[in-house]
Amino acid sequence: MRLKSVKLLAANLEQQKLFYTQIMGLPILDDCIDTFTIRVGHSRLTFERSTHADESPVYHFAFDVPGNRVAESIVWLSSRGISLNLLPQNKYQLISTTWNSTSIYFYDYAGNIVEFIARHNLNYSSTSPFTSNSLLNISEIGLVVSDVPSTRELLRSRFSIDGYKNNNDCSFAAVGDEDGLFILTAHNRIWLGSNKEAKIYKTEVEIEGAVTKGELIFKDYPYKIIAN
Repeated sequence: MRLKSVKLLAANLEQQKLFYTQIMGLPILDDCIDTFTIRVGHSRLTFERSTHADESPVYHFAFDVPGNRVAESIVWLSSRGISLNLLPQNKYQLISTTWNSTSIYFYDYAGNIVEFIARHNLNYSSTSPFTSNSLLNISEIGLVVSDVPSTRELLRSRFSIDGYKNNNDCSFAAVGDEDGLFILTAHNRIWLGSNKEAKIYKTEVEIEGAVTKGELIFKDYPYKIIAN
């Protein structure tokens, strides 16, 4: 499963656009009054202006990076004034033996928890210096729900996508595969790589590679998923 496009809300659209286009150096694909879209490798990321003045939406999403360029990506972020979030045990890199991955986390202008993750099973590597072009795709998008197991089952039954590892936790589940994952987390659970509670905000996702095609509009959440 691949995340072809993700659409999220942003309170300050102009500053968010400056962060991703000027600081991160990602190419802009579409620029309107109330939305803009950037390219992240093979994926598209769209931010839409929030219509609630007192709302500051915060999401979690991840970008894949080459496995041999994690250290260089840290230097690259620092050169742009972006600080890494401190993780447990006073570390800045999370090495998962279960997922065979290495991750770093930081905040964008809106306070979204952004992750660079190298998935070593995919064996992505690069001989080029790290730049914004090194971002391969959007590989994770968080969905905050009240009942993780039932949402996991809903995604499985609707799109024939299975859970990915670590799925015995009733407050967390990853659904999909190493090419693309929905990260299901319980409402108010602290997002890994941050000190922020998970909240529910409008999210639209277009995926590729699911066995079953179609559209899912959640009954109890402002989420929409389209499988092509």
